[in-house]
Amino acid sequence: MLGAVQMENQDVRLLATELEDLQVISSMAQDAVTRVGDIVHHAGSRQLIIAMNRFCWERGRLRQPARARSALQIGGVLSVQAKGIAQGKRNGILSLLALSFDLDPKGGPDGVVTLAFSDGGEMKLQVECLDVALVDLSEPWGAKSRPKHG
Repeated sequence: MLGAVQMENQDVRLLATELEDLQVISSMAQDAVTRVGDIVHHAGSRQLIIAMNRFCWERGRLRQPARARSALQIGGVLSVQAKGIAQGKRNGILSLLALSFDLDPKGGPDGVVTLAFSDGGEMKLQVECLDVALVDLSEPWGAKSRPKHG
């Protein structure tokens, strides 16, 4: 069950501590756009934070497409591995496709959170436990188009 859900005035605040929760956050964050420089790993506090422009899928197909400035926070991060992401290009654009979580096969709450980006980019985060939050930081604004999947 989602730890927190608030959708008043399109204000999204979601917390995932279980796999089913993460699937909801993954669907809400699908097609979010970010810059490489907007992904920050704070090793001391064991957090990875991504500032992004999230496509507002919850608005449905009948309303004008919209995006909102949002933050994705992943806690308990022990290590980060990235592939297919030009980390030196801070203005490089990434489109988030999905988040997933694989428990450690030996048992316990730890595992790997994977962020899949378009064009084959990927980040794998070794985490102590599943602790992911998605929060909207702004009101939605009109988007020019709706992402297409084919």
